[in-house]
Amino acid sequence: SIKRFQYKEFLFTDRYDSFMTNFSNNLINDFPEYLFNKINTQKLEARKNGRDVIDLGYGNPDIPTHSLVVDKLIESAQNKKNHKYSVSKGILGLRSAMKNRYKRIYDIDLHEEDNIVNTIGSKEGLTHLLMSVLDKGDNIVIPDPSYPIHHFAPLIAGGTPIKIKCLDVDQFLNDLTEILNTKKVKVVLISFPHNPTTLTVTQEFYDRLVFLARTHDFLIVNDFAYSDVFFEGQRPPSLLNSDKEFSHSVELYSLTKGYSMAGWRVGFALGNKEAIQSLTKLKSYIDYGTFQPIQIASAVAINDLDSYPLEVSKTYKDRRLLVVENLEAFGFSVYASDATMFVWAKIPDFYEKKSMDFSLEILKTSNVAISPGIGFGSEGEGFIRIALVENKQRIRQAMKNMQIFFDDKI
Repeated sequence: SIKRFQYKEFLFTDRYDSFMTNFSNNLINDFPEYLFNKINTQKLEARKNGRDVIDLGYGNPDIPTHSLVVDKLIESAQNKKNHKYSVSKGILGLRSAMKNRYKRIYDIDLHEEDNIVNTIGSKEGLTHLLMSVLDKGDNIVIPDPSYPIHHFAPLIAGGTPIKIKCLDVDQFLNDLTEILNTKKVKVVLISFPHNPTTLTVTQEFYDRLVFLARTHDFLIVNDFAYSDVFFEGQRPPSLLNSDKEFSHSVELYSLTKGYSMAGWRVGFALGNKEAIQSLTKLKSYIDYGTFQPIQIASAVAINDLDSYPLEVSKTYKDRRLLVVENLEAFGFSVYASDATMFVWAKIPDFYEKKSMDFSLEILKTSNVAISPGIGFGSEGEGFIRIALVENKQRIRQAMKNMQIFFDDKI
């Protein structure tokens, strides 16, 4: 029954003790070193030595938040009534804004009380969502490669990850079907448009996935963080359009990328009532939500600025074309994509070392920081990810710098 996605009543019971063991020092100590730390350490050292490092590794948007949102934040912050605790699930005006947006953009009917909770960004939302629906040892399918929190949130929640290669969406579904025929799965975690590979899917993909969820009774969680960054006029579809009763689906939405509001930490979990209420209850013990002026200003972005993500997307598209042109000239095989703020590319065959070695050598010889594919999972080995987070002038300089490395190899 889908009611197994309800919040676990464990307080003051033996299950509470079991739950808390997931947060022991042993869990954290078992986490491997964050692989990007090697790049970050070398990058900081280079900058200390006066080198002009162009950072295309960290996916931190450089495009400013719209001035209307900033102005509303300032206005709201000057009202002392907004300095008090807020509510962890988000103020009604913000949740209503998301309800209206999903109706306006996707023709999906959400209820602001039953199907929407404000999260402190997607990472917090995902981690606490999984904590509220997974029991210790429950199987959860995750793509590989994938954004690092997708690998570690299941471990924090006590789940047992089953990793499926995600370099081709049709093969992903085929592999998932095989697993479902042999193992009981509680959650399938996906993220399309995909970070790091930039892969996108059609509504038919979600239709097939929802069919599997209903057949095998699992919850689908779609990290939809890049839904608003697309290039060719074809908006990425929502999972919830394939499951309009939200019987087996939750979508995580974020203002970080499309509205360029990374530091604001405004996200949402949307969909299945039992899962959303479970997350809401768990969060009520943990936080009081984001600063209320941030929520008020975010509602302005959602209600009044549908066009701004289109402007942001145009900027990323122009940058992407510049990067792809140069990478292909260097001998990379670049994944075709019409979404996200990244470029995912296979390292040229002449380079026989690992992706981490490649990234460190590029940093050393070219003063350009990029992300090694291995940082996103074992299936990312042999690839790199470039974040489109510098202006075109700086990107041109980065590509010119990288030419030094390739000239030396030819």
